[in-house]
Amino acid sequence: MQHRVTFAAFAIVLACTASAAAASRVYSNGRGILFEHDGTVRQLTRSRHDRDPALSPGGTVVVYTRQGDSRDNEWCTNAPRPDELREVNIDGTGDKLLLSGRKGGPQQQLCDFAGKQFSSDGRRLYFLTPGWATSGALHIYDMRTGEERFLLPANGLLVLSFCPNAYKDDLVIQSHRYFVFGGSYDWYWLYDPTGKKELGPLGEFDSPDAVVKEAREDWCHP
Repeated sequence: MQHRVTFAAFAIVLACTASAAAASRVYSNGRGILFEHDGTVRQLTRSRHDRDPALSPGGTVVVYTRQGDSRDNEWCTNAPRPDELREVNIDGTGDKLLLSGRKGGPQQQLCDFAGKQFSSDGRRLYFLTPGWATSGALHIYDMRTGEERFLLPANGLLVLSFCPNAYKDDLVIQSHRYFVFGGSYDWYWLYDPTGKKELGPLGEFDSPDAVVKEAREDWCHP
């Protein structure tokens, strides 16, 4: 059975990595998506179903989830109204649909669109969806071509878009794996930006914030 999992949320996010967005933030107040810049707040959307926004590195657009009617189910669905991944400009114009949720197997189904994070150039958008009983699924969306694809099983994600060194845009993935002679563990692993090449284990951390702290203080030194 496919279950929704609780994804590791990196609270110290990385919306402020680009200088253009340094004094900006986006958030949901239960009545829509809001954009705040230098103390001025602008309402971008006005639906109570809108949540989990992420600001692009250039600070020009916001992606967010519009919740559908499938929130209490254990799997993603097509009907009657699926979750949506949407985009809106920071002036509130251009609100448009990027992806609609769909049912399917662990690698094909789409809903939630959780933990959204951009690559440093804003072209690649990564997000998590439900997948397996013990793991979610990491997907990537190309903001230029509109193409979406599954990358790998994951319960947590950190895009190293803020790294100035060789690890820039690499992916820190929390993965549920199994020991040879029984038992399981949830370590973090480093992948290249495509998600195809595993670069090595990073180990176990107490919290997502601890991962971000380690990345900023150690892994991402110039």
